[in-house]
Amino acid sequence: MRHTLLALLACLVAVSGAAQRHGSFSERLFNAKVGEIAYRLTLTDEQVAKFRPIYEQYNKDMIAAWGDDEADAAAKTSAEAAERVKQRMERQQRAQSIRIAYTDRFATVLTPGQLQRFYRVESDIQRRLRQRKSAGRSPRSRR
Repeated sequence: MRHTLLALLACLVAVSGAAQRHGSFSERLFNAKVGEIAYRLTLTDEQVAKFRPIYEQYNKDMIAAWGDDEADAAAKTSAEAAERVKQRMERQQRAQSIRIAYTDRFATVLTPGQLQRFYRVESDIQRRLRQRKSAGRSPRSRR
């Protein structure tokens, strides 16, 4: 199942890229995320049309909330480590507030079952993106 979903995401990125050759990477990634969410939640075309603008704003708000996540680099002192931990927790708190705020908006488009699955699916997509990002920075990829 996991390999199927990864293949679907890769296909969606490729199809999206072909359809929007001049689109930015972030646009293609966003379209792939919407495609995977639509597939995994079995959204109708009408639901996708209503979901997309809400999710687009949600996505922008989440990106703004997380800010520069690269700030989690290794701290040199205990004080720096404590400060970075606090900053990370504040970003998590902002992200959770956004999730709560958007729940009612998503509920206008999604069925109760779809709404319950949405945050799990979205979290899974984000987790896989983080894994790919960190894998791209591994020493092996620098050869």
